[in-house]
Amino acid sequence: MAAEDPMLTLYQFECSHCCEKARWALDYKGLDYRTRNLIPGPHRLVTERLAPRSHVPILVDGERVVQGSSEIIDYLDKRCPSARLTPAGATAAQQAHEWEHYLDREIGVSIRCWFYFHALPKRNLATRCLLQGAPWYGPPLYALIFPVVRRAMRSRMRIDAENAARSESQLRAALVHLNEALRRRRYLAGPGGFSRADLTACALLAPLCLPNAAYARDLPKAVAAFRTEHEADPFFGWVVETYGRYRRRYA
Repeated sequence: MAAEDPMLTLYQFECSHCCEKARWALDYKGLDYRTRNLIPGPHRLVTERLAPRSHVPILVDGERVVQGSSEIIDYLDKRCPSARLTPAGATAAQQAHEWEHYLDREIGVSIRCWFYFHALPKRNLATRCLLQGAPWYGPPLYALIFPVVRRAMRSRMRIDAENAARSESQLRAALVHLNEALRRRRYLAGPGGFSRADLTACALLAPLCLPNAAYARDLPKAVAAFRTEHEADPFFGWVVETYGRYRRRYA
């Protein structure tokens, strides 16, 4: 599984569940890489020089630039095929991709909007989350620009009461669907074993399920209540177990 290339650089937000998805893929394949932790808001000065859009994660491999967690998995499966995250069979591969797209949309986007609706009004909590692993100048910079960053996040991600309520409903429906699937099987893309579908589900739900995740140490009341409500659900224990089995480098 091992391959090494010190030229691999992952541009990321350490607290981002989408960036965790990319980190997990890199670690699963045993690749040597370095991370560049960016500051949300000013990150655009870096990302827009590297790639067409402003979002992270962005993987730089020499002259090759890959933007987006799913695209990074596609690229790494070609670069390091001995530890593929996409199943070899056509049916299982289609299942894995369908699950991944569903989870990205219904859990990834929803949980982000819903979480930040509750977190952004709490300046200290939001700052701790957004600046996790950031350069030393992050806190003094945010002391000046946080209100601007907060307004930009609310605008760009359409974070308001209506969308937060819709996102919570989408999240609940997706978790019901995930619970039903996990009652029938251990792996989402069939009996072939761990795949990008399982990795995606667990990475996106890590902030909710893992006690050592960035968000879980200091949750807004609404999010903490939601977590307590779902601790006995099949997905919750499955995320924790899957991290223990397939994500040993997680800290």
